[in-house]
Amino acid sequence: MEVERAGRPHPALTLSRHAVRAFFRNPMAAFFTLIFPLVFLVIVGAVVGDGRTAEGVRVVQFLVAPFAVFGVAQASFSVLAIDTAILRESGVLLRLRAAPVPRRAVLVSRVVASLVASFVSVLLVAAVGVLGYGVEPQWRKLPALVLTLLAGIACLAALGVALTSVTRTVLAAQTAAQGVLIPLAFISDVFIVGADLPRWLSAIGSALPLKHFADAAAETFDPTPGYGFSPGHLAVLVLWGAAGAAVAVWRFGWTPRGSSGGGAGHPPAVADAGPRTARRLSPPVAPGRPAALTLLAGQARFALLGLRRDALATFFTVVFPAMILVLFPLVFGGTRVRGLTMAQYLLPAMVAYAAAVAGYVNLPESVAAARADGVLKRLGGTPLPLRWYLGGRVLSALAIGLAGAVVLGVVAVVGQGARPAPVRLPAALLAVILGVACFGALGLALVAVLPRLRSLTAITLGTLLPLCFVSEIFVVGEAPLPGWLQGIGEVFPLRHVLESLLAATRPDVAGAGFAWSHLAVVAAWTVVAGAVAAARRGAFAGS
Repeated sequence: MEVERAGRPHPALTLSRHAVRAFFRNPMAAFFTLIFPLVFLVIVGAVVGDGRTAEGVRVVQFLVAPFAVFGVAQASFSVLAIDTAILRESGVLLRLRAAPVPRRAVLVSRVVASLVASFVSVLLVAAVGVLGYGVEPQWRKLPALVLTLLAGIACLAALGVALTSVTRTVLAAQTAAQGVLIPLAFISDVFIVGADLPRWLSAIGSALPLKHFADAAAETFDPTPGYGFSPGHLAVLVLWGAAGAAVAVWRFGWTPRGSSGGGAGHPPAVADAGPRTARRLSPPVAPGRPAALTLLAGQARFALLGLRRDALATFFTVVFPAMILVLFPLVFGGTRVRGLTMAQYLLPAMVAYAAAVAGYVNLPESVAAARADGVLKRLGGTPLPLRWYLGGRVLSALAIGLAGAVVLGVVAVVGQGARPAPVRLPAALLAVILGVACFGALGLALVAVLPRLRSLTAITLGTLLPLCFVSEIFVVGEAPLPGWLQGIGEVFPLRHVLESLLAATRPDVAGAGFAWSHLAVVAAWTVVAGAVAAARRGAFAGS
């Protein structure tokens, strides 16, 4: 018996293997850690082409490090914080306290999974850079690169666990993790390398650890002489890591916090329901089948309620594009795009992005989740036809897309002095409505042709974000895209939604602003996608 116990692997090793497998089976984690940095490298590499610095070094040489750092930050900060919050709120951490494993082994296993995913991300980005773009590895700086990665991973992992410790719910951890990391990447030499930032933005970036991680990693790819060690940057990472570890030790809890009942398996106490409460909880007695518009309005309200409670979806649909609209003009200064200032160009670009996220990401994700939970199948036993359920979801996507457009318009008017022409507001409204409808139809078509998937976010974001670059929603530098990338953008509807909104918002063009040719392309995509979804409507119920 003792021999058998001695031959067993350490609990931390077993838990680490499970954590690594769980990480790579998580589509969202794998996408943002492994795929997104590669996509970013390929697109930016295609834009800069064979461009060189004044010293004759290819520009791509300096792109591998920041994109690899973003993958590492996703794995060791965002994914670690979110996964740990999920384990806590689902009661897994609480149950593991009764298991014959040390408590620290649970957290160690999650950190090990982040470490493995981070190194895989770095190896993938470096391999694509070397094989696809001629990036030259600096072998003498390899020890510095390994030390920098270990210091950065340890720092960000400590901060990720600290973030879990100070948030109460999974949703709060998700929103905080992405809401901190993505904006910070723009001011920390990750997404935009060497930008001339305003002093206050530069000070924020320099005070936080991501910039020091990115700069230290960039030094290990720099072909200049030396061994690539950056003691100053590494010291900042150590200090931030120690602070994060201190907060994690001080505040970390094993019991769920999102429920008022005091933990998993302990529902909150319910007060004695009086007559008024009983009447409110009783199902309403309807004299007959509700009218179609009543059903549709009810489903739209229900879907909007769900979106209002989904802070992450609201963040990426409304808050994130507003942040880009504010941040990019500060970063790029007097850069002009197609004869417009950065702020003038970004307003229609971000409105198009918000419409695409509302219709193509949020809508199919909610429908796919409802199908996986059996909600759509159970609709067959209710007075609610499937078409009205889906119609309510589309209306909610339209409402959030319009809300995003309004928020962006207010930001542009109040913060950047935009003066939209009232005569062209109908054209802008039509472009937004048709854009949301188009991407909503595409999202529903995707749900229909992939009937076994519970979550589609990795697929929808995995196709939408690259499309944003080739459609010039996200502008990469002042140089135009290569012809083949422009051709790809012309095929898909996002570029035409952008052109429609540009026609409706350009201050240097007169007229009503209707870009009928581009609107026709968007309408054609809507019809085709709607036809696909209708032809496979049985797949919505899982049949």
